[in-house]
Parts: sequence; structure tokens; C-alpha cells
Amino acid sequence: MRTVTLTLRASLGHTTSFFHNFSDLFRQAPFSLLFCSFTGLLAGIGLSLMTGMMQLLPGLMILIPPAIDMRGNIYSALVSRLGTSMHLGLFSPTLKKGSALYQNAYASLSLTLILSVILGFLAKIVAEAFGMPSISLSGLILISVIGGLISGIILLGIAILVSVIGFHRNWDLDNMSSPIITSAGDMITIPSLFLAAILLLNFNLLNSRWFFIGWLSHGTLFSVLFIFVAVFCLIKGLKASDAAVRRILIESIPMLFICAVLGTLAGITLDLRLHSLIAIPAILVLIPPFLGESNALGGILSARLSSMLHIGTVNPKRVPDKLVSSNFVVIYILSVFVFLFVGALVYTVCILLGISTPNVFEMLSISLLGGILCTTFLNLASYYIAILSFRFGMDPDNDTIPLITSLTDVVGVLCLLFVMYIIL
Repeated sequence: MRTVTLTLRASLGHTTSFFHNFSDLFRQAPFSLLFCSFTGLLAGIGLSLMTGMMQLLPGLMILIPPAIDMRGNIYSALVSRLGTSMHLGLFSPTLKKGSALYQNAYASLSLTLILSVILGFLAKIVAEAFGMPSISLSGLILISVIGGLISGIILLGIAILVSVIGFHRNWDLDNMSSPIITSAGDMITIPSLFLAAILLLNFNLLNSRWFFIGWLSHGTLFSVLFIFVAVFCLIKGLKASDAAVRRILIESIPMLFICAVLGTLAGITLDLRLHSLIAIPAILVLIPPFLGESNALGGILSARLSSMLHIGTVNPKRVPDKLVSSNFVVIYILSVFVFLFVGALVYTVCILLGISTPNVFEMLSISLLGGILCTTFLNLASYYIAILSFRFGMDPDNDTIPLITSLTDVVGVLCLLFVMYIIL
């Protein structure tokens, strides 16, 4: 009896110590994760309302996942770098040239334009490779760039605001900034793409009025202009005298390109299943908050691992040590509550809005089981990508979050479709 009592006391002590050690994360992360759920829900409702536009502009669905990814990739990495600079005492809340805030803002806007052009090309190439109908290359570039710039400028403002407030209030950005940026990106990107698609349709309507320069009505002139400006920004950035800006671009562009390819594959997967998804509109509503929460959890873990590697509290080993394993457990705990909440929230809203939905048990099961599968992947992938990046002398802040976000989107879509197939 005494042995059992001592064992229970020891277990209680370990549990208490565990929650105490991660009290900052449990205190700060839930708010941003809840914010992510609600904004992801708005994005999901917006996506369900875009089905008519997606049928009118074939290929648009291919562009949506990588576009959402890219905004999260660029600006989550931005706040992760700013969080690391705070840990190292290098951050100052000013946009003066040469400051960490200025360097990151300049590099992030350049990356937004460059990658938006690349996404337009990738969407067209992949559509052609899979023999799928799509709008013109110039149309895809126009939608991608205009949508990217609108959402990018807004996200940059949010990132700067969160960073400056966090600096003054002594927040740990690693625990909260990534979910906020991810959720804001989900909520802003879809309306931005929708607005860009409307602009493209309006260009097409000008054909009869500007018949003598009809190619202008298809946005070709603007698409070519965007390509030239993107190439100019790329060359200027790679030759910049500011070493920090150069490093961000040199390390980010190859990784973001890989992420763009992965995101486009997620888009193709959804586009191939578009008709079945339209038949169950609640799943379309579920996709953005589900992927948003997956990316937010991956962003929290990746940002924490990057900071721990930088300050030396974690060594890059083949097998995760006790501290890293404890972080894995925390992410699992958060994921159970988060994905149950997302499933319940989506079901409730679909009932209120009259959107066709599976029953509550099925929705909760799809969200939770898909989320646990995805969390298992992102825990392991976040760690090994971070330590590989660190061992090769690269900055994990530039590589881990973007790659995890894109991999999680592909894996998250597959997990969701797999669980949906089993349950429904």
C-alpha cells in the first residue's frame, strides 16, 4: 500500500512539474489556437462559398492551398526569426534601415512577390501535367500575385504589430505568433484570391471594349510586369549589401520553392476530389481550420525547437532527448483539445447555416483522428528537419516552419481524406 502511495505521489509530482515547466506555453498558446480555429472557420465558410468561382475558373483550387501555405510560410518564418532575435537580445522595435525588423520586412515582401509568380507557373504546369482544365498562365499569375500582395501587406502589418507589442510586454513569440499569423493568413488569403479572381473576370469582360489590345483584358500586360518586377527584386535581394537580407533570401527561396511544389500537390489532391467535397460541404468548411490548426501546432513546435537550438538548450541528436519528447507530449495534449473543438465548431456552424454535414460523432471523429495522425507526423518531421538544418549551418527559422507547413498541408489533406473515407 505504501509503495502504491509513493508511486502515486511521484507520478503526481512529475505531472505537476511537467505542467509547471510548460506553464508559459499552456498559458499563451490556447488563445492563439482558439483564434486560429475561428479565423480558419471563416476561411472554410469562404471556401465553401467559392465553389461557383472554382467551377467558373478551373485550376483555381490548385492555387488555393499553396497560396495559403506561402503566406503562412513567409510570415510565420518572419515572426520566428524576430522571436529568436528577441531571445538573443538583437531585436529593436524600429523600422530603421539595418534593424532586424526592417531587414525581415523587406525580405518578406520580396519573397511574397517572387513566390507568388512562381506559384502561378507551378499551378499551370501541374494542371497541364495532370491533364486538368485550367485558366491561362497569365490569369493564374495575376490571381496569385494580386492575392499575394494584398494578403502579404496585411500579414506584414500584423506581424510587426505582434512583434512590437510582444517585445514591450515580454511575450515569448515562439508560443503564440505562429498560430496568429497562420490563422490570419488563412482568413485573409482566400478573400484576397477571391478579389483577384473577380479582377481577372473583369479584365475578361473588357475584351469587347478594348478589342484592339485584347490581350490586355486578360491581364497579360500586368502578368508580364509582375514577372519583371519579381526578377528585379530577386536580383537586387541576392546582391544586397545587407548580409541578413541576403541570407534570408538565399536560404528561403529554395525551401519555399519546395514548399510551393508540395502545396500545389495538395491543391491537385483537393481539385481531383472537388466534386465529392462539394457533395459534403461541411468537409470544405473543415479543411481550412483543420490545416490551420495543424500548421499552428507545427509552427509552435518548430519555433520552440529553433530557439532551443540557437541558445543551446537542445543538442541535435539522432534520437530526441527528454526535453524534446516533453515538447512532443505538449503538442499532443494541445492537439486533442484543438481538433475536438474544431470538429464541434464546424458541425455547430454548419447546422446553424443549413450546410449539409455528417452527424456530430462523425465530424468529431474525422477531425480528431485526422488531427492525431497529422500531429504524429509534424512532431517527428519538425525535429528532424530542424536538426538537419542546424547541422548544415542554416538557420532553422528560415527552413523548418516553411517546410513543416507545406508537408503538413499535404499530409493533413491525406489524413483528412483517409479518415473521411473510413468513417463516411
